[in-house]
Amino acid sequence: MVAVNEAPRYLAETRAASARLQESTSADLYARLTERAERMLEGLFTVEIRLDLADQVAIVLRERFAPARAKQAILNVATWKLIDDLATAWSGRRRAAAPVRKEAMAVGA
Repeated sequence: MVAVNEAPRYLAETRAASARLQESTSADLYARLTERAERMLEGLFTVEIRLDLADQVAIVLRERFAPARAKQAILNVATWKLIDDLATAWSGRRRAAAPVRKEAMAVGA
């Protein structure tokens, strides 16, 4: 299982593990593994998950096709991405305070 706050590290490790698996297996075997993972993903969720299919497939491979573990990991990573996207959108709209002019400070003098 992966906690939401550990999702960035988990996703980076998962992508690296997927790349290592692809390098260490034949192209045919890797294609069959990804097809199996994609078939498993088809019936796993009833809601839209905003996570790249390649990342979802990599998570399924990492969790060794265990539906409950893969679902939990995908939901945690998707939750982290949602939180991160909301935080980015919110902080992007924040405005910096206007600079204080020296004339405004010298009013009482």
